[in-house]
Amino acid sequence: MFSRLAKELTECQDVQEKINLLKENSRVQQLLPLMGSLVENLNLSHQLALYALVAAGQGERLLESMEIKKVMPLLNQLVEVEQFYASIGGLIGYHARMIELLGTQETPLKEKSRYLAPEGISIAEAGAKWAIEGIRTLGEIGEIYPLGGAADRLRLYDEKTHQPLPAARLPFLGKTLLEGLIADLQAREYLHYTLFGQQLTTPIAIMTSHEKNNHQHILEICEEAGWFGRPKEMFKLFCQPLVPTINKEGSWCLQGPQQLLLKPGGHGVLWRLAQEEGVLSWMQNFNRHKALVRQVNNPVANTDDGLLAFTGIGCVKNKRFGFASCPRQVKASEGVNVLIETPMDEGYKYTLTNIEYCDFKRFGIHDTPERPGSIYSRFPSNTNILFVDIDAVLEAVKKCPIPGILVNMKKISYKTESGIKKEEEAARLESTMQNLADFMHESFDKPLKEGERDILQTYLTYNHRRKTISAVKREFTLGSSLLETPEGCFLDILQNGRDLLTNHCHIQMPPLSDPTQFFEHGPSFIFLYHPALGPLYSIIGQKWRGGKLHFGSEVQLQISEIDFENLVVNGSLLIQADAIMGHLEEDRLIYSEKVGRCVLKNVTIVNKGIDHDLPNVYWKNEIARQEVCHIVLRGMSEFYAENVTLQGDHFIEVPHGMRCVAQQKNGTVEFEFQPVRAAISSLEGTSKL
Repeated sequence: MFSRLAKELTECQDVQEKINLLKENSRVQQLLPLMGSLVENLNLSHQLALYALVAAGQGERLLESMEIKKVMPLLNQLVEVEQFYASIGGLIGYHARMIELLGTQETPLKEKSRYLAPEGISIAEAGAKWAIEGIRTLGEIGEIYPLGGAADRLRLYDEKTHQPLPAARLPFLGKTLLEGLIADLQAREYLHYTLFGQQLTTPIAIMTSHEKNNHQHILEICEEAGWFGRPKEMFKLFCQPLVPTINKEGSWCLQGPQQLLLKPGGHGVLWRLAQEEGVLSWMQNFNRHKALVRQVNNPVANTDDGLLAFTGIGCVKNKRFGFASCPRQVKASEGVNVLIETPMDEGYKYTLTNIEYCDFKRFGIHDTPERPGSIYSRFPSNTNILFVDIDAVLEAVKKCPIPGILVNMKKISYKTESGIKKEEEAARLESTMQNLADFMHESFDKPLKEGERDILQTYLTYNHRRKTISAVKREFTLGSSLLETPEGCFLDILQNGRDLLTNHCHIQMPPLSDPTQFFEHGPSFIFLYHPALGPLYSIIGQKWRGGKLHFGSEVQLQISEIDFENLVVNGSLLIQADAIMGHLEEDRLIYSEKVGRCVLKNVTIVNKGIDHDLPNVYWKNEIARQEVCHIVLRGMSEFYAENVTLQGDHFIEVPHGMRCVAQQKNGTVEFEFQPVRAAISSLEGTSKL
């Protein structure tokens, strides 16, 4: 019934025709006498939303009062949904698809397609070659961040106001997740500058929502950070609509009288919104015809050469769509990338795409190990790291404005208008941005043989999982898995750091703590660094050569230019540069050699370090220390130490334009300050491939 009405609504020529059609609906007919005076005070858009609400069977529950001041907030919300989903029949189409999908969620599809594991390019094997291309072509791409999700499972609240916060506000390793995304991008831009001498400013598009005041929080983060030293006009924020949630009985969920429980409708709305809001043409105006898409909840995606190699392949091979993939753990709440082979009347159709985990039964995907005893599944993980060609996106949006429509029944917690906490299973019509690839299929006369399937204009890369995805999606609770938690992501970052220091810097390292040891005693070591130190491991390996990190020790490097040789740390070493990648001119970050630099050769750091008896929150970088060697470099300044032991507590601050030299004399360390040489210091040339 709803589906037929939705189809008829899509065939209407204008709003008035839709209103006339809905007036004939039996549910609307029953309530028309009660709505008379209310309708007289509404414009056509609000009338359409009102009639659609009633025709969807929600009128009696939502229209307790016909007073316009009580109804208007509800109608204002629904007008946006009605207009956005007009292509599928507006609110009626939205409701119809929900009911349909809830009834067929686990019904297997009847089709002749084969689901093949995709053939892709291994970044683990060929990353260096493609990373160079990624650096070279960085000026060809923009970046898109879909940040409008609800992130309910993180249970993130403001400590003072107790208001719920969006994922972008999560404090991870000392900065918000959004700040981490921008730091990753600027690190790649800085690397491009060091190799090619060119200042790049990548346009950034951010899809927000009004969920948990998401849009305002993201705006505040950008303003508090001075737009990260970038021109404000290089950012474009656009807001996705919130949509009604529905329970198992088919009723829209309420959180108070005439107050709907609304949630973001999934990131599949990204493409149509980006088109309608002029985001894609805005990027093209900056001569960016490709784009990298990243989500905020995956802090490890920029590790080593992963993103640079991924985009390098897409640009050089002029691909239309790409997936950065990795092994997927069995039973993880992650979709899979598959190559779908479909026989046609003439030839075969191939589609490299994504299937969400909640749709596995429908598509006949068995979530089993690739081989007996393995923890990984047959199909690789969909990580939501995407490469897109903007023209190809615009063409695909014409075929399907909202791709990957699905429902996923989840437990939702919320507070009613009276402040009572309520929890119930509910769903909303979701959509997936990665399934735009469904409309970029290609046909061939004959089936593609194994080894030939990488010729498609859509592509996939494989990389180590720890270097590709470690999501921060949910709050950790004792006894549960570490997968998708901040704690689990932190341990993955430490494991990546150990790989870097051991295999590229040739440093003696303690083993990584297992989860039990980590929670009981803290990490066996901490190594954190600003991505501009590399981000490529090959570059960091040139900057730090040899040494040892003792058990329980810590090194944090908020700096890009170092020259370490045979550095031994037994305690805590923090190095922080004000100017990590360049200098500011009128609040604009200019990539340059005017940065803080540090040289440590044959230096030993000894102090009491971290106080493991206190309740440290390591993944937030909230750490108490008994003693620490803390070096702060202001502006363009340098610290130099050779054949020195720095023992105990030290706070060394080097003013802008100065160079501090530490020297061991008569058993003590003396610090001599002198102006920085006019010539570039001995660190020149360390950032080479």
